[in-house]
Amino acid sequence: MGYQDRGYYQSDQDVDLRPSWNQQSAVAQLIILNVIVFVVNLLFGNPSLTSQGAVNEALALGSDTLWKPWLWFKTITYAFAHSSTNIGHIFFNMLSLYFMGRSVESRYGRVEFLKIYLLAALFCGVGSMIFRGLGSDAATVLGASGAVLCISMLFVYNYPNATVYFIVFPMPAWVLGVIFVLTNFFSSSGPGIAYDVHLLGILFATLYFFLGWSFTKLQDPRQGIESIQRWWKRRKFKLHPLDDDASLSEQELEAKEADRILEKIHASGKDSLTGREKKFLEKYSQSVRNKKRLDS
Repeated sequence: MGYQDRGYYQSDQDVDLRPSWNQQSAVAQLIILNVIVFVVNLLFGNPSLTSQGAVNEALALGSDTLWKPWLWFKTITYAFAHSSTNIGHIFFNMLSLYFMGRSVESRYGRVEFLKIYLLAALFCGVGSMIFRGLGSDAATVLGASGAVLCISMLFVYNYPNATVYFIVFPMPAWVLGVIFVLTNFFSSSGPGIAYDVHLLGILFATLYFFLGWSFTKLQDPRQGIESIQRWWKRRKFKLHPLDDDASLSEQELEAKEADRILEKIHASGKDSLTGREKKFLEKYSQSVRNKKRLDS
């Protein structure tokens, strides 16, 4: 099986990066909400060179938030506040969300996209709160960068060969993903930017994609545990060729996976399937139909 046949590959034709605006989309609504908060803070928050403004200060994560449980709501609200002294902060976050988020929303659906975005923001917020609460970094954290980087990396994972532009340079999306990871990793000790939040956003996207999570379908917590167990078994299969499945051909392994998914449908219904499982079953069914045509 070539990489074109695997779940993480999408052809360039599946991606539309042309400017368009759908006010009903989650991407549009998130952008509008972020811009509203930004404008309200500028108009009524009285920001200055030494203060981010009253609105931002009410929403942002502080270094002491960990020790004030009544402020833990800030682990999500920080993601809707952007620097009042640096217009590029909100501009580039919303630009990335606009161009990459639309394809990701189309891939996962509006509801799932919103859950990914908000849970990624929460994941980054909680991680940052713990990091700053237990460390010596006293910087205030605000901005959607962690959640936006999560969405950007999901774009990279789903459409690795789509052509994107970094500044003015065209490149495959996977190259941009490498740039995201390396620049944030090697700059993580630098001042002024919450690189830890960026890296947590990348981590969340990686876990979501490679573990086959689905927040919309995840009604039973055991399904999340099962997805981790399946990933662990695949990992062990690669490291230990003497496992029972090692002697099976690729076609037999695919048939075994199809049987497992069909059993899951029988036990829990089709709605219990993750997006990856649905896609695998569709591709497997198509390959079986094609084989039957050839045989006949």
